[in-house]
Amino acid sequence: MSYIHKETFRVRTSEINLRKEIHPHHLIQLMQESSMQHTLGMKVSVWDLESQNVSWVLLKKNIQFFRFPLLGEQIEIHTYPSGLDGYFTYRDYYVYDEKGNICANASSMWTLMDTVERKMVKIPAEFGSLVYQTDYYLPKPSQKLKTPKDGELSHNVTVNYLHLDWNGHVNNVQLIKMIFESLGEATLQNRILSSFTIQFKSEATIGQNLVVRSELTSENEIIHAIKNRETEKDIILATTNWV
Repeated sequence: MSYIHKETFRVRTSEINLRKEIHPHHLIQLMQESSMQHTLGMKVSVWDLESQNVSWVLLKKNIQFFRFPLLGEQIEIHTYPSGLDGYFTYRDYYVYDEKGNICANASSMWTLMDTVERKMVKIPAEFGSLVYQTDYYLPKPSQKLKTPKDGELSHNVTVNYLHLDWNGHVNNVQLIKMIFESLGEATLQNRILSSFTIQFKSEATIGQNLVVRSELTSENEIIHAIKNRETEKDIILATTNWV
């Protein structure tokens, strides 16, 4: 059964910056929580599927930020599956304030991964009934992302236990937080994030040494990569735009 899932949150003191606005990674975390609750409600969560040795994997996400809610504001997140195409499924998100104004939206691309053979598997056709039918879906995240040059701004991280999620690898939001932690105070305090595009390339696990690299490509755009420091294998690629 398809339906729009709605979750209400209030911005807490632990989630805000110096401007008393919610941090981008905390807002993304709330989006992720909403989609997790939705999959639980539809009985297709990672725990519902674990007996089949498959799990959901996020491949791409494109987020547009219009306004960051302030401390104490109540927000409502709407999310629903927005498409199914062979090995890939899509999910859209909308974040509204108490007056019904849009604060952010996001489109995302997912696949099912065989947890034993570590390869993608075709999504069952019956999952198509979970796709919410509407006249408007957000554009699917399909951008080809660039890789920053060596020698640009870099930040080293060693994966620890608190970075891990229920699958035993680094949580998606933890990787996003690493990108923001690698940026200078001038960017974080004086600029406002307007969009964030990310592509997940491979997993990161406990004990791995990661390097976060960023390169300013224009006045408003920064490109990022998180790599395994030993193998130079990409974990994620991302692009942020600022005003």
